[in-house]
Order: sequence, then structure tokens, then C-alpha cells
Amino acid sequence: FLFILKICTNMNLISVVSRYAVTTVESTIWNQLHTTKEAAFEVDLSSSAFISNFTMGWIWKRTWVKSKERSGQMNSRLCQENSEKKFRVAVNVPPGTRVSFSLTYEELLSRRLGRYELSLGLRPSQPVQNISLDVSISERTGISFIRALPLRTSRLLTNNAQGTLKEPLLSYPPPSTKVEKNPYCAHVHYTPTIQQQKNISPRGLNADFIIQYDVELKDPMGDIQVDDGYFVHYFAPRGLPVVPKDVIFVIDISGSMIGTKIKQTKAAMTTILSDLREGDYFNLITFSDKVHTWKKGRTVRATRQNVRDKYCNNFFLLTPGTNINAALLSAAQLLNPSSHSSSSTGLAPSSHRVPMIIFLTDGEATIGETEPDVILRNAQNALGLASLFGLAFGDDADFPMLRRLALENRGVARMVYEDDDAAVQLKSFYDEVASPLLSDIQLSYLDDQVYDITRSLFPNYFQGSELVVTGRLKPGVQDLKVTLTANDSKQKVKVENELPLGKAVVNGTEPSLGCAQALDGIPSFVHRLWAYFTIKELLLAKINTSDVFIQSLLVDKATNLSLKYNFVTPVTSLVVIKPDIDEPEPTISSSVVATTSKTSTSTIAGSTNAMNQTSHAAPKISSTSFFLVLESDWLRGVRYSTDNRAPTICITPLAVFLTL
Repeated sequence: FLFILKICTNMNLISVVSRYAVTTVESTIWNQLHTTKEAAFEVDLSSSAFISNFTMGWIWKRTWVKSKERSGQMNSRLCQENSEKKFRVAVNVPPGTRVSFSLTYEELLSRRLGRYELSLGLRPSQPVQNISLDVSISERTGISFIRALPLRTSRLLTNNAQGTLKEPLLSYPPPSTKVEKNPYCAHVHYTPTIQQQKNISPRGLNADFIIQYDVELKDPMGDIQVDDGYFVHYFAPRGLPVVPKDVIFVIDISGSMIGTKIKQTKAAMTTILSDLREGDYFNLITFSDKVHTWKKGRTVRATRQNVRDKYCNNFFLLTPGTNINAALLSAAQLLNPSSHSSSSTGLAPSSHRVPMIIFLTDGEATIGETEPDVILRNAQNALGLASLFGLAFGDDADFPMLRRLALENRGVARMVYEDDDAAVQLKSFYDEVASPLLSDIQLSYLDDQVYDITRSLFPNYFQGSELVVTGRLKPGVQDLKVTLTANDSKQKVKVENELPLGKAVVNGTEPSLGCAQALDGIPSFVHRLWAYFTIKELLLAKINTSDVFIQSLLVDKATNLSLKYNFVTPVTSLVVIKPDIDEPEPTISSSVVATTSKTSTSTIAGSTNAMNQTSHAAPKISSTSFFLVLESDWLRGVRYSTDNRAPTICITPLAVFLTL
């Protein structure tokens, strides 16, 4: 019989202010047994989230257990599972003892298909008497809608669960959910009873609670918010006509795609092709060791006849080999024909169509040019103004190369996970880029007014998405001048706007809207959002360059910002330190707190006043001290013996074990 420790409380508190979300998950676990048992604390995080705090406390209900009984053993794990990260920490709990955990993480919600989505994992795996979820949302321009979806008990996507811009999702929130909304604020409260949890599963909740909402944004220049010398500009104009597109679908049909993957790809392509607008032009390229182009030398109008073409729909004959370089160059030739004019090919002028490539592969280059840097250079020289969107199908795909390929060519890359919902994943990604509204968007600010701004030049703005720029204001600025230049469906547009900063100050407007609860959860959110966004862009820039010196500069900047704002990022570690205090008496609480420290492969992450000490110079600690170090790729554990000898460094992929 498996004895499970009792979870006494599971509390989830989320504050969202202008898309910036701070989530705190708290749990208390009680060892009601007569022997020491392991207590585990697990939290699902989105892939874009940064951990900003972790604490752990002991509440002793019986006598103090001495350290020589080895009750302080601790295991932790941070791993990637599909599009989410999973944080896990485990500690051996003496009999009669309660241990409390608290984890805080922060993220900027992305707008996709006309909505923001907040997903919160509720997985205590047992009925819990005191379990709750509280979400407070504050949006200064107004909330157009908010809905709580049915609990998602499977990670697989379905067409019904996604919803689209054309067909909004009908929602039926789980029992005991309360959704309150006024024009600018919303509050969602979920407190399932024991019986309601058992109705879902006898083992308790194991599901995601999902909230979707969107904001009002009537000003076509967007919304600018200012706080303490920092600003954020949200740009998401509504009601613009869709710009037609020239789209090339480049599909890997090498032998590794055989079976389920090719069936799912064909199913997704059938749906995607049927969704093309008649103003769109398209072509299809398949490749393995050789490249096959459906319509030679041109794209064709997306008429019903062309979409129904049997040859197009059955253009998937699998052969060995993967010639990525040749496939990319063939796609570039279709979008940028050097020796063919529109009059000779019958192709309509493409000056007002957005050129894009959707490139799917499940492997690495094995035929023709196989050196990634050469492939990247060839693609960048050939693609011109085309946007490339890379889809890495399965774990064997070369996602790092695809990501660089997309970043260098005005696009993004996405993983497609091998599962029953892969076709839906493919279609969902296409839906995000299917409707371009603007291209070559430049949001400009006067140099004598702002500095340290994030990216302000964007290749495309798609229907249902949002562009975000954040930066710092120079002292004395009273009115912020913003200039927009972009291409729409017919012409190049230029719009100028001057905003009095008094109307943009965050703290001067939100309290009057009745949103104090959300604001209390995120002090100075614009300040933290700037740091969050800047770190993200520095890390992307590092990926997008092969210059070692520039990479070092970018890492240093990202590291300094991460340490300053206490963010756990790929260049920093989470260091959990138990204070070096006298052993407490029974019923006295002691806690563990977290700070960030710089990541180094040749050092041990220590506390902020003992960082980066080598393995030959261990910090002097008591036998009850321990460190928890979490990193994005390789996690380093440090084990100290009770006599303060030099530590042993244990390095394992995606796992760390700390033993006292």
C-alpha cells in the first residue's frame, strides 16, 4: 500500500496588470505518518515564464529531528514538457511535520487569435480540503470579454478547445467558479469542494484551469503606459483589411516522416489549403534527397480548383534523405524570381502581397549542403523580404537551426510535438500567421525622449496578435511623440501621434477603476516588464549571432538584469539557502529563501555574498545548509558533507540531487 502525504492547502494567487502576470503557488504538506517520507512540490510553468522567488518553510509539530538522521535530503527537477516547463522540488519530511512551499513566477501574456490565455496547472493528485485559485485582472483600456473554460484534463489540443477568430469558443466553467467583471477589472475565483474534486477524479484534480480574455483598444496607435521613468507601448489596431499573401509550403517527406507524422501533415495541409483566401497565392514544395515543386516557377491563385487539385493533395511520396538547403533555395526562387517577370508567368503583381514560407521538417540536413552556418547564410541571401516560419516536427528535428533560420528571416519557429494532436498544432500555428494586416512596421520615438528601448521594427502584424515595445524615458519629457510607418493592403502609411504623459501614468489612473487587488500584486509592473522583455530579446539576439564576443556581451547584459530583478533565466540559477541559524525548538518555523546567482560551468552557485566559488574553495556552511540550483538546460547540484569538506559537484541532464 502506497502511503501519500496529506496536502493541507493548495493556494494559487495570480495578478495580471496590462497583460503582465505574476503567479504565486503555495502548498502545505503534512507527514501524518510515523516515518520520514518524501514530500514533492510540483508546478507547471509556461515556457515564457521566469521564476522570481521560491521559499520553503518547516512547521514542527513534534520534536526537532537532528541533522544526523539525514532528514534534509532534497531532490529537484526542472524539465520541459511540450510547451510548458515543470518545476519540481522534493524533500524528506520527518514524522508529524508540515512543510510549506511557495513559488512565484512572472510572464507577459501573448495575444494570439484575438485573446490572451492564462493556463494554471492544478495537479495535487489527491482531494484537498483547502484548494483555491484567485485571479485578478486589470486592463486600463477595458476588458472586452473574459471566460473560464472547462477544466482541461488532457494536454492534447482539439479543434473544439481552440476556437478561432471566426468562431469564438463557447465556455462552460467548472462548478464553483465565480467570474466577476466590470469594464476595467475582472476577478475569477475557483474553490472546488472535496466532492467536486472527486467527481473529476477519485484521485483529485489533475487538470489545467484556463482563462481567456481580450482588451478594448480603440486608439489605432495603441496604448502607452508610463511608470517611474519606464514606458510600455501596446500596438494592436483592429478592423484593418487582411493583406493577401504569397505563401510557399515546404514539407519534409524524407523516410523519417513515414506513418503517423505524414498522415497528420497531410490532414493539416488539407485544412490549411481550404482556408486560403482567393486573394492569396500559394505553391507547395516537398523535399527529401531531391526537391519537387508542384507548380514550376510561380505561385498560383488560391482558387477552389487549384486547392482541390488532386496532384497537390497527393504530393507526398516518401524517399530517404533531407536536403534542407536545396528546398529553401527553391522556395526563395518562387518568391524572388530573378529571370521571370509577372507578364511571362501569368503571375499577378505581388507588390501588395506578403511573401512567406512555412517550412516543416522532422530532422537534420543529411543531403547536399549540411553545414548549418552555410545553410543559414544561403537562406538569408536568397529570401530577401520573405518571412520564414519554421516548424520542427518531433524531438529529432534540428530546432536550434530552425530557430536561427526563422529569426534571421523575419519569422519565428515553433516545436510540433509528436502526439495525437499534431495536426491541430500545425493548423493552430498557421491560423496565427494566416491573416497579415501590416508589414514592415516601424514604431519610432524621438531619441531625445527615450532610450534602452526594445525592438521597434517588426516584419509583420497579424490579425489577433499584438506588438509590444518598452523602454525608458529621459528626465523632463512631458509629451511622448510616436511615429508609425507600415505597409497595408494598398500603400505605405505614416501616422504621427503626441501623447501627454500625464494621461499615460499607470498609478494615476488604475486606482479609480477599482482594480486595487490586481495592482497590489505587481508593484511597478512597467519597470519589471521592461526588464523581462529586455532579457528575452538579449537571449534571442545571442541565438541570432555566431560572433563569440557579441554573444559574451549579450550574456553579460542579460545576466546583470536577471540578477538585478531576481529572475531565473537561462543565464542565471535559482539558489535556495537555509539560513544558518540555531536549531529551533518544536513548533518554531524556519524558512528557506531564494536568490538568483550567475551560471557558470566551472563554478558553484552560492549565495549572493558567496557566488561563483570554485569547487576547491567551498563556502563555510553549517551541516544544515543546502543549495538548490536550477538551470534551463543542465542543472548543477552541489553536495556538502557535514564536516565542511570540499563539495562534490553532481551534474545530470535536467535533474539535480542535493543531499545533506
